[in-house]
Amino acid sequence: MNVLAMKIFNQLLIMLIIAVIGFIFSKISNVSEREEKLLSKILLYFINPCIIINSFNVEFDKQVFFGLLISIVLSFIVTGAMILFVQLVFAKKTALSGIQKIGSVFTNCGFIGIPLIMAVYGLQGVFFLMGYLVAFNVLLWSYGYFQLAEKINVKKIVTNPNVIAVVVGILLFVSPVKIPKIIAEPISMIGGLNAAFSMIVLGALFSTLKKEWLVKLQKTFLSFFKKSSNAEENSINKQRRKKIYAVLFTTFVRLILCGAVAGLVCIGANKLLISLSIFDESFITLITSVVVIASLCPTGISVSGLACLFDKDSVFANFLVCFTHLLCVITIPLMLSLLGIC
Repeated sequence: MNVLAMKIFNQLLIMLIIAVIGFIFSKISNVSEREEKLLSKILLYFINPCIIINSFNVEFDKQVFFGLLISIVLSFIVTGAMILFVQLVFAKKTALSGIQKIGSVFTNCGFIGIPLIMAVYGLQGVFFLMGYLVAFNVLLWSYGYFQLAEKINVKKIVTNPNVIAVVVGILLFVSPVKIPKIIAEPISMIGGLNAAFSMIVLGALFSTLKKEWLVKLQKTFLSFFKKSSNAEENSINKQRRKKIYAVLFTTFVRLILCGAVAGLVCIGANKLLISLSIFDESFITLITSVVVIASLCPTGISVSGLACLFDKDSVFANFLVCFTHLLCVITIPLMLSLLGIC
């Protein structure tokens, strides 16, 4: 495991510990789904936009600006490659294929990506992550929305607070006028809450998993080791086992196969851009590394939200989100070491 992969592994462990503390606190405090949604909204629509604005509140630099454009284009190419890949993997249309496709493509680049990249690369890394967030939101509300609703929601793209924050941030970045210190300071302080707060919210999300879902999961797990004499019960257990297999396979596709696809695209882009000798090699590697890390993150929580919105299998979506989040502590540093891009 290389130095950067080890650093990311350590950071993921720290984030996991905070998430566990958030989970315990939420259980003790009996945090409701309504309260959990409020916490999520504070993070997504208040704290995240602040860290985005803060990362753009720097002096304009032509090289950095072109770096951002490279990040946006590369992020669209990477996400597009993952979309083509999952279209082949989940070619057969089933009740779960829509969730499997978007769950494999769209990562938790906000909750996990921002604090992780902030810890490893600082504000400059977060700055280039904005390119991935643009591609994420545009394609989530076009391709992702279409997979479950069979239509595209343009309104969700243009009114998304994070997309608006990126647009405002770019305008701020290219403008000679910067935010006054008296305003910039509180924005920076709010953005600084992101790392810990995102993990506390994640712990709260886990804590609000319905008890009956966990009971069903336990029964399904036990059914692997014993068979019932009741034919109807056996049939129910068989269907539940199929869903467990589907969760495991989709997790493998998201964390390993799609990560490999994204990594190979970024390796190719890295070599091409370096060969052009337009920018410094370390500068290009920073951009491609940020895109790779964002693409290696677990399934986005927005996938669960879309599943609930369109009355799809939200239980399957929630377990997929939880399972990928638990395993990403191992898979992200592992994939970075195997790809050797960082």
